Amino acid sequence: MKQIFKLLFILISISVFSQDGFLDTTYGNSGFYIYDSGAYGTCLEIDANQKMVIGTYGYFQTFKFYRFNSSNQLDTTFGTGGYTTIDLGGGVAVLHDMKIQPDGKIIAVGYWEDTGSANRKDFIIVRLNADGTLDTTFNGTGKLTIAFGNNEDVANAVAIQNDGKILVVGHTFTGSYKDVAVSRINANGTLDTTFGTGGKVTTDLAGNNDSATCIAINADGKFAVGSFTYGAGSSSIFADFGIVKYNSNGSLDTSFSSDGKQVVVISSSSNDKPCAITFQSNGKILVGGEVFPTSSSRNDYGIVRLNTNGTLDTTFSSDGIFTTPIGTSDDTPSAMKLLSNGKIILAGTVSSGSYHDIGLIRVNTDGTIDTTFGTNGKTQQGYGNLSTVEDMEVMGDGKIMVCGYAGTTNIFLARFNGSIPALDVKDLPTETNKNNLSLYPNPVKETLYSDENIENFDLYSSNGSLVKSGKNIKSIKVDNLPNGVYIIKTRYKDKNINTRIIKN
Repeated sequence: MKQIFKLLFILISISVFSQDGFLDTTYGNSGFYIYDSGAYGTCLEIDANQKMVIGTYGYFQTFKFYRFNSSNQLDTTFGTGGYTTIDLGGGVAVLHDMKIQPDGKIIAVGYWEDTGSANRKDFIIVRLNADGTLDTTFNGTGKLTIAFGNNEDVANAVAIQNDGKILVVGHTFTGSYKDVAVSRINANGTLDTTFGTGGKVTTDLAGNNDSATCIAINADGKFAVGSFTYGAGSSSIFADFGIVKYNSNGSLDTSFSSDGKQVVVISSSSNDKPCAITFQSNGKILVGGEVFPTSSSRNDYGIVRLNTNGTLDTTFSSDGIFTTPIGTSDDTPSAMKLLSNGKIILAGTVSSGSYHDIGLIRVNTDGTIDTTFGTNGKTQQGYGNLSTVEDMEVMGDGKIMVCGYAGTTNIFLARFNGSIPALDVKDLPTETNKNNLSLYPNPVKETLYSDENIENFDLYSSNGSLVKSGKNIKSIKVDNLPNGVYIIKTRYKDKNINTRIIKN
């Protein structure tokens, strides 16, 4: 009888702790991995081979990039022994964001400080080849600095257009206030003079300080920027969520809030700061970040949803604004992901006394907490007293990887269980696509190929179960799948395309 109870306890434990939102104890050391990098782990990207690329900085004049395989071994085909160091010269260089292009090249942005000029900071953009070497086809050196003025210009986020052009956002100090700063760069590393004025755009939201922290590109080529914005509430000393929507040429999209600008005041007596922005497939905008609700005494996690015209979407959390605490002190989200089924994951750091914990939540499409995730929709997971979450990615198998730093000289990684959303069978097409995306051979035995790069794909069985996902890829291995009919949902040239595939 004792053996039966012991077996039942083990089975229940496995079932509970493999639930979405719980730490994946099969990863690293009981779910965690620490690597002594001598710098802050700040950016995480997953490449087409599901390898992790991590960007770091250490308040010196260098950026350092690492690539790990799935077993946390340094990928020795990247850089020198798995890492590469980029010397930027001058004084302090700080890395803020990073993206991987469809061809595997890596774009990283932040700011670079000129030691020869007091308080002079410029945008810095670096591009690496897929093997970790500097890409000298980018501005001749692999590096580009951009100055909007003669003072402080800081890049905080980057996005890559389908045509390979690069959008970089942050702020510029005009002499009185900071304004949102946007720049567009050609694929060869030169400023795109068809964008704004000489490749640059600045925007003031509410007559005070603004700083763009995130950017998202819509399927129609328009893009939105999330900013913390002062001056819109009852006091100019507190920040609010600022959203600016632009046309593809850098002009303000006046179909959005009549002037292209919207400010959402969640609390008029404290700071609300966005960390992430994304478009839903219907064009609505989600903005996630740190909020201080009037009903709270601390910073909480928050998500705002806007209609395409810039108004709050009251079908989301009844008023367009979702907020929730995780711990009993300040909660500071740093990353947000929109899943293919419309659910939203927000990740960050939760204060717990003198310690910092990892905090995750998952929110349903209607703005309610998803109680099937973690404990009633939330996860608070401790590791050490100085672990801080900076970024998050969702792996091809649905698991959630968070990245940050422990102390000041370690890359900190943790992995949580997550499931891949199933496709509603009613969404399955009855015939192959008619949109000139060539997927061959079909029927397929081992590998499915495409002549064009697929931005991302989800491969479903005929009953709607997701069996494989990926992005920025031209070939998909299917040799380990059972024979039968599959549906592949792909993103190609700003279109979502469904194709029926036969595996034999």
